[in-house]
Amino acid sequence: MTESYQERVKEEREELNTRITKLCYFIHSDSFLGLAETKQELLERQLYVMMEYSKILKERIGLF
Repeated sequence: MTESYQERVKEEREELNTRITKLCYFIHSDSFLGLAETKQELLERQLYVMMEYSKILKERIGLF
């Protein structure tokens, strides 16, 4: 049976939120502090964009 696109969007958001959580933990770790400032900035920007994407998916899910 083929999944509906609504289920795929929900799964995508769940996976994304898992990645967001992992990146948050990394950003607050000593390993993160050991990175060059440029790499830190890129990861922080990546986290911001991921969070925005998650918000968009949440809005889409709300319209189902």
